[in-house]
Amino acid sequence: MSVLKLVLAPSLILKNKSELINNINKPISQLANNMFETMYKYGGVGLSAPQVSQSLQLIVIDCSGKDKKFTPSTIINPKIINLSTGFSVNDEGCLSFPNQFYEIKRPNSALVEYIDIHGKPITKNFSGFEAVCIQHEIDHLKGTLFVDYMSKLRRTMILKKMIKYKKNLLIKEKFTI
Repeated sequence: MSVLKLVLAPSLILKNKSELINNINKPISQLANNMFETMYKYGGVGLSAPQVSQSLQLIVIDCSGKDKKFTPSTIINPKIINLSTGFSVNDEGCLSFPNQFYEIKRPNSALVEYIDIHGKPITKNFSGFEAVCIQHEIDHLKGTLFVDYMSKLRRTMILKKMIKYKKNLLIKEKFTI
């Protein structure tokens, strides 16, 4: 397994719709394993393929740090079937937006159909923190970012911070031995 390079916002790949996966083969399994490795290295609870430069409908999540009842999951070609009518507001962050957090209102639960890494069709009701995570990651597959839920002013401020952050990273990388 290896750690993949994270795509930082703003980036076009993060705004594109991802392609369906038609064949779960060794490269897809390896990508999922590498995505878990990347997510854990950067302290995330979810990661979508576009965040590692792959425009595919592939997500890995592991919310067990928040609640031990959750288990790591690989989610392929997810489709939200139903959302609860109840909502909650949660502080969300994103690995593509380091150190940026925002309170977002989302449904409390989401019924999702997907395929697991073994090709088995699954229908699962995600609730609580796991529901927040799966909705956030499915948004990535549609080209929707958590900043899209913010006011235009707040979104512009965060995107300007990200441009500055990326420039500083490039300078550091250029002069690091």
